[in-house]
Amino acid sequence: MSKYIFDKIHESASLQDPMYTSDDHARWLVRKDQADIDIMSDAEVKFILLGVNKLVATIKYENENYFCFSGLGEAVNLPANLEEIESTPGLFACVIYCAQLKSFATASQARDALEQQYRGVDEYSGHALEQIEDLFQKLYFAKANIDASSTYLNNLDRVAGAYIASQYLSHPLEINYNLRSRLITFFEAGDETIPFNLPLQGILSYNWPSLFLDLYRCLEQLYTVIKLKSLVEKLPYNGALAELAYLLEDQLSWRPKEQDALASILSSSNEATRSKVISAFNPDTQSGMEYSASKCAAHIYKLRNSHVHFRPAMKAETRSTEQWNEIVIAMCDMVDEVYEALGNEFLKNRVSS
Repeated sequence: MSKYIFDKIHESASLQDPMYTSDDHARWLVRKDQADIDIMSDAEVKFILLGVNKLVATIKYENENYFCFSGLGEAVNLPANLEEIESTPGLFACVIYCAQLKSFATASQARDALEQQYRGVDEYSGHALEQIEDLFQKLYFAKANIDASSTYLNNLDRVAGAYIASQYLSHPLEINYNLRSRLITFFEAGDETIPFNLPLQGILSYNWPSLFLDLYRCLEQLYTVIKLKSLVEKLPYNGALAELAYLLEDQLSWRPKEQDALASILSSSNEATRSKVISAFNPDTQSGMEYSASKCAAHIYKLRNSHVHFRPAMKAETRSTEQWNEIVIAMCDMVDEVYEALGNEFLKNRVSS
């Protein structure tokens, strides 16, 4: 790991200054303690890249669970059950090496940090982390509370979404306080079967329709569940309905009509949630009206079509930032509720009777 780190510093300096001369002297980071050495050699590291110089990583060692965030804003407000910690040589090296991050060092910075500091030079005992970490992108580290049992901490998409929502200020989307709070709760406490990679992709977007569509796609995955539940009652099938849905579409090109299928799964939600959706999509809704699943589906599907298709008859309406905030809150509520009712049944293998 140390060799990779110092090679990247040389590489960056050489790219910026053709006159810079690299060397192959042995250098390393000064270890903090034995536990930090063990992390560097034995930890399990997983990460997701969210764009150029943007990542979230988890570093697991024995019963400890650490997280790293980079390129996603300063760690001002951390998600639930995480506490900020200082970087250590072991944690820093794990992330830089495993995610193959590049150095930003200029030639002068590299010379200052590396010249006459390597094995064989009197009194050299390694580089302090403080000498090296500023030559790479800023890494923020956090540690899961020892007694934390939050399911969301086992899913990097959820951790990333909760972190981004927690740091979200006012750009690129003008997310208000209520939506910010709802997104944090959505990622931290939403039903575990939700495909959280989709809403994570949505909050990284620069426009509202993309965030809406990624939440819509969560619902789209479940379109076949009602019909397939009825079908398998008549068949000796114990696999997941999701797998059966794949086979039917792949082999027979069958799938249900989309708006009808959307209405069928929205019927699993309660009236209060359907009311919130209809009121968000149509602010002029009169109180006392019927909040049926079909009406709810019609609003959602119409907005979906206006942003998926580019036809004159489906031109998207201009909506205010205030309305978009309400729409996304309502969609989070609907996705969470529908997945709580149907997600496990759709995605898990059926229990034979």
